[in-house]
Amino acid sequence: MVGLSRLFRDGSFLLPVLAFALAAHALAAACRRLHLAAGISAVLAGGVLIAGISIFLLPGTTLAGIPTGATLEEARRQLADALTAFREVVAPAPVEPGFVLAAAVAAWIVAFVADTAAFRAKARVEAAVPAATLFVFGAALGAPPRRVPVTALFLAALVAYWLTQRVLLHWGAPQRLGPPEAAGAGPHSLLRSGALLGAVAVVAAVVVGPLLPGAEASAVIPWRGGDGDGTGSRVTISPLVDIRSRLVDQSGVQVFTVASEAPSYWRLTSLESFDGRIWSSRGQYREVDGGLPGGLGDERASTGTAVQDFAIDGLASIWLPAAYRPIALAGGDARFDPDSASLLTEEESAAGLAYRVTSAVPNLDGPGLAAVGDDVPAEVTPTYTALPPGFSEAVRTEARRITEGTASPYERARRLQDSFRDGSFTYDLSVAPGHGGDDLERFLFEDRRGYCEQFAGAFAAMARAVGLPARVAVGFTPGELGADGRFVVRELNAHAWPEVFLAGYGWVAFEPTPGRGMPGAESYTGVPEQQATPSDPTTATTRPPAETTPTSTPGGQDGAPTTEPGDTEAEPSPGTANPPRSLPAWLGRGALALAALVGVPLAWAGALAGIARLRRDRRRARAVTPRQRVLVAWAEVGESLTRLGIAPRPSETPIEYAQRAGGASRVDHRLLNALAGATSAAGWGPGDVDDEVAEQAARAAGDIEARVQDDLDARTRLRLALDPRPLLPPRRPRLDVRVSS
Repeated sequence: MVGLSRLFRDGSFLLPVLAFALAAHALAAACRRLHLAAGISAVLAGGVLIAGISIFLLPGTTLAGIPTGATLEEARRQLADALTAFREVVAPAPVEPGFVLAAAVAAWIVAFVADTAAFRAKARVEAAVPAATLFVFGAALGAPPRRVPVTALFLAALVAYWLTQRVLLHWGAPQRLGPPEAAGAGPHSLLRSGALLGAVAVVAAVVVGPLLPGAEASAVIPWRGGDGDGTGSRVTISPLVDIRSRLVDQSGVQVFTVASEAPSYWRLTSLESFDGRIWSSRGQYREVDGGLPGGLGDERASTGTAVQDFAIDGLASIWLPAAYRPIALAGGDARFDPDSASLLTEEESAAGLAYRVTSAVPNLDGPGLAAVGDDVPAEVTPTYTALPPGFSEAVRTEARRITEGTASPYERARRLQDSFRDGSFTYDLSVAPGHGGDDLERFLFEDRRGYCEQFAGAFAAMARAVGLPARVAVGFTPGELGADGRFVVRELNAHAWPEVFLAGYGWVAFEPTPGRGMPGAESYTGVPEQQATPSDPTTATTRPPAETTPTSTPGGQDGAPTTEPGDTEAEPSPGTANPPRSLPAWLGRGALALAALVGVPLAWAGALAGIARLRRDRRRARAVTPRQRVLVAWAEVGESLTRLGIAPRPSETPIEYAQRAGGASRVDHRLLNALAGATSAAGWGPGDVDDEVAEQAARAAGDIEARVQDDLDARTRLRLALDPRPLLPPRRPRLDVRVSS
């Protein structure tokens, strides 16, 4: 499992994945202990895996721990998102739910298959193959750091496994009696010598291996992104995918500082492709040689110059933050994509870099943007207005309703922005990530709660639905100004916002996320500067400031109305769904605890009863002759009488046991004596018994078991229903051989 650590940005995946692996080993051992067939064990393992995933990884989708259709749908969605990210990822990747789910399933399968191979098939060498396959997978796709320690740990585990198997074989082999000095060459000696040789082998592998000629050479076949001569493509995960983990899990981590005369949104890149589930980008990055190409269609915008000096700390990104729009770079090797106006480092990540960016910052105002028409360059429209097939008609209708009556592209964009900031939406980091079709409808019409990913993605999709070229930008809010004059930017400042193309001005940023406001943009967004701070990491503002500046339009109409803070009883706008009422959290937790308190014992009792019935059916199926059926009937009567505390004694004959049991219970002694006689004839008689005797024995056994069941009180029945010990195989007596001089 540790070998997978090179695939992920942090170790938060390890605990759940390791728990699933250990649980699979424990279940496999229990199945072997109960002598369950391999096929039945595999079916049971599949059921327990589904239950474990539902309860521990997808608890919010179950009904009192029972999987539902929502559980299956959420698992499918998480795995689909993980597959999409996997196709674009370069390790280390963020620990997304889909990756954890896939890793947990893989760990479960590897552990169960390895246990089966080692202890059922006795293929002890082959049992290491599943774990080795998982390790090679992580080694092939993992990030370069920690190669040596992870490899050393895997080799040490492999040596420990093989050494343990050798010791088990030694203990399981027949032992000869002899003096203590002859036994000295046994397990303890094997452990000492094997551990020493294994340690030497591991140290030699990790120390000598990297020093061998060609160890640092390029791969013969450049199969991985980044290998080869550098002219190929480079892929990485969309920065929108891990934005929630930045905001929640690593909010206080400092990612970079920047010295700038004015604050800005420090932009990483923009995402133009929307496939119905995720926003992504396929930029064409070219080498930077001083100046950077200008923007498309921004000839009417007046700009000022802003110089920023960046010092990157822990930013695990290949994009370089910069204020929009960068026009020059100094101090680092990078590539530039003119379409998205984003910079890409040549290194594994931006961490540790220091560079200077000069940006042309536009000066925008509402009246100027309101005069822009719909004439958009032909090279912009196809890409930035595209929506996937089957895009939600409900979302299209809602976008048209919000923008109805507007006279310009800017007014449509402003109406969309203000609809998210009118007080009916709530900034909430607890919602699951996602902005696909179902997620979009749920966000707009049901939950109406989310964070910047949902707000930016919903805005961009709705803008495209009404003909506005739009994309999603990802980066950071300004951060906190320190005493040294540098802005300190942390993970909690991670942010996403939409950009709309307006002819003559190029790409213009808007801010639909409550509690966020872009510096210097209030003149056209109507939103003052706002951001998260270390003391208030969410700034979950759901209503606009008390005073908002209406946007004037050429026709004399004001922009979209806003809700004042006092308007708590305002009527919702047409087509707007009210947020659903939810039950108190304590009531849900109490119901779940009550369901667990009742359901777990019931499930345990049901499992024990099922196993007992399965063992009985198998035993009866193996009894093919009348003699065997009689003996099986007698064995079942003995198990039943044991429930009353009348267990057979090894020294008793069937007749003696029948007489004792008949006197100690209310069971008909005549049935017991008749069955004991048939058992004696079947077990020790000179010939076989006939079918009629076997049928009579079976009927007698059934009558006896029914009477025993009637004699049990409720407390005893409950105790026996939860007691697994009757299902365990009898322990063999231990032979203690001592040799004394």
